[in-house]
Amino acid sequence: MTSSDTTVAVDYEFKISGNDSPKPWAIRNIKLVFSRKLLCASGLFSIAMTVDRARDEKIEMLEDLFDCPVMERMIKICGKAAMEPVLTSYNCFLEKLEDLKTRKCLETLEIENRDNRTFREIKNEGHHFTRELLKVFESTFDSTHPIHRAVIF
Repeated sequence: MTSSDTTVAVDYEFKISGNDSPKPWAIRNIKLVFSRKLLCASGLFSIAMTVDRARDEKIEMLEDLFDCPVMERMIKICGKAAMEPVLTSYNCFLEKLEDLKTRKCLETLEIENRDNRTFREIKNEGHHFTRELLKVFESTFDSTHPIHRAVIF
């Protein structure tokens, strides 16, 4: 590993297994699939936009991109039409978490019950979200773009 390599890791297991009171694992799990992945992708996409630019131009571009909210940043990089399927899937996730019945189900779901219908529906939407995000990645950055050497989804 060189000094320019970066690894993103999430301490998911520690966060759900606190000493005295376990935190709601299902919500954390679902958020990892949607929010955290989108945030990470938006950072990677932003960095990819700076390839072959001078240092000062890279800094200016990144400052401009990181001033935008995550979804706005992704639209700025990839275009609204390309992001539409990602937006649709992400909105499904937000609507599910806003639904009180769904949220209560996820908050009380035991970790052994991963086959719960509500959890599976959202998790499956998360798989769809990941596939759509990968499609946007591949259509935004040509296969010869250096970001492909650095990223594995």
